[in-house]
Amino acid sequence: MKAIWAAILCGFLWLPSFASADQADAHYRLAKTLRAEGRYDEALAEIDKAIAARPTSAEGHLTRGTILRRLERYDEALSAFDRAIQIDPKGAQAYGLAGAALLRLKRNKAALPYLKKATELAPEDPNNWLNLGVAYRKLGNTDAAIKAYQQGLTKTPNDPLLLNNLGVALRRARRYDESIEVLEKAARVSPGDADVTRNLAVAYRGAERYEEAIPVYLQAIERNDDNAGLIFDLAVCYEKLGKNEAAIKAYERYIRATKKSDPAAAARARATVERLKKK
Repeated sequence: MKAIWAAILCGFLWLPSFASADQADAHYRLAKTLRAEGRYDEALAEIDKAIAARPTSAEGHLTRGTILRRLERYDEALSAFDRAIQIDPKGAQAYGLAGAALLRLKRNKAALPYLKKATELAPEDPNNWLNLGVAYRKLGNTDAAIKAYQQGLTKTPNDPLLLNNLGVALRRARRYDESIEVLEKAARVSPGDADVTRNLAVAYRGAERYEEAIPVYLQAIERNDDNAGLIFDLAVCYEKLGKNEAAIKAYERYIRATKKSDPAAAARARATVERLKKK
């Protein structure tokens, strides 16, 4: 009889932990649903309840960090990601998200060890290499940024963002032909991408390949809303090739686009037009 009562009592003693686990799961699922719906404050309240019921869940803290990131509360998000790392030191996603949060906080040097660890644990995730390259670029280390993008592309050779960022980094290093080769591949992988088209046009101009630059600039102008700078570059390309009539038309278009927002730039372009008309 005593054994029976002991078994019953033991069952009652276990009930709170089962209930707590069920509650944690319910709050966690609801938090993810609310996050997906963009109801971030409500999602945060639910994930806090899930963590209160199961404080040692790395996934719970990770989810809390992603919600805080959506709310642009990056310091708090970083703390949540750090807690997830403490619980699960091999969780690549937490390192990657912590590094991304530090980039948002402009703590670029501090982001490096997190992002390096993320690439070590999940080398197949292009976002980790992308953010590592961005961190290096913001620190002024273009060579290291190029290396990071190249390493990422050995794992995912056709990732358009890695290709685009590598192309831009190569262009900034004045390695124009390499930049063009990479950006041409990015354009094939992601046809119609406005950023890739713009960057490819600028790379052609940097390489002084003006004939090739012009049709790409025309595409870029169509695809980019903020295109005044692209129109100016197009005019320069025409001028470099001695196509003065086309250059004048492009400069005049640039003047119309900037006369209110940047009257000084418009005035300089007008002086260029007058000079070209005298030729």
